Amino acid sequence: MSLKRFYLLLRALRFDDINTRTERKMYDKLSAIRMIFDGFVRCQALYTVGENCTIDEMLEAFRGRCSFRQYIPNKPNKYGIKIQALVDSRTFFTSNMEIYVGTQPDGPFKFENKPSSIVKRMITPISKTGRNITIDNWYTSIPLVNELLENHNLTTVGTLRKNKNKSHLAF
Repeated sequence: MSLKRFYLLLRALRFDDINTRTERKMYDKLSAIRMIFDGFVRCQALYTVGENCTIDEMLEAFRGRCSFRQYIPNKPNKYGIKIQALVDSRTFFTSNMEIYVGTQPDGPFKFENKPSSIVKRMITPISKTGRNITIDNWYTSIPLVNELLENHNLTTVGTLRKNKNKSHLAF
C-alpha cells in the first residue's frame, strides 16, 4: 500500500457517527472509539483466564492530540494513553481493560478513579472464582485485599508502600 493510499484511508476511516459525536463527547471522552473499544473488551466472554492474573497499568505510546494523553516520566515512552488491564499471567491475554481518561463529565461513563475502584471494576469477569490476582503498590491496600478475599473470593499478591495509611497496623 502506498503512503498516499494509507493517508487517504486514515482520513476516511471512522468508527463513530460524526453527526452525533459532539453530543456524545459531552458525556464521554472516548466517544470517538467507544464502540470499537467496547467490542474488544467484550471478548472476555469468549475466554476463560487462568488461575493467576495481574492488574497493572500500561502506557501506549501516543504523541498526538488527545485530552487524556498522559505524561509519565519514568516510562520509556513518556507520552501516551494510560490503560489499566486485567491480564492472564500465563497466556498474557487481556481479559478486561479500561482507558484512563481523567475525570469524565457527568453521565453513564463517569467512574471513580481511586485504585481500589479500578481494581473492583477490573475483576468483574473473575469475581467469585477463587483466582489469584497480583497487583503493584499503587493498587494494594489492606482494606482492598480483605474485601477481595471476603466478598469476591479472590486472593491477592501485592507490595505495600510504607506511607499507606495504617498498613503497618495490620502486621
